[in-house]
Amino acid sequence: MAVSKAQQKAVNKYMAANYDRINLTVAKGQRDIIKAHAETQGESVNGFINRAIDHQISHDRDKGSSETLQGPPGGGGISLHPEALQTAQEAAQKAGETVSQFVERAVGVQAKRDKTSLAMGINPATEGKLEKEA
Repeated sequence: MAVSKAQQKAVNKYMAANYDRINLTVAKGQRDIIKAHAETQGESVNGFINRAIDHQISHDRDKGSSETLQGPPGGGGISLHPEALQTAQEAAQKAGETVSQFVERAVGVQAKRDKTSLAMGINPATEGKLEKEA
């Protein structure tokens, strides 16, 4: 069924009066992943993105902190699984530091452990022996 120019104009006027538009840029291939996930949830991409935003805002309000983990300027932030973030928040609180300070310290400690494992011929990620290069 064809849509008349008057109907298009009315829809555009309604949308402009009732909605804000946000342009979203994602990495190549990410759009298809988002679309496929939205479809598995029985919703549109727009509906899924709005639900994800609402969920994150609610989550941030519930935790009572808007602290985010930031890398160097222009380097972006990091994402942690909610359980890992909660563990980091609890450990940081017990140590009397911010989550960012705790994560920075934890990364330094783990890097030293990994260096020691590698020196002993152990892959720190799998705890298996490193394969010797030919």
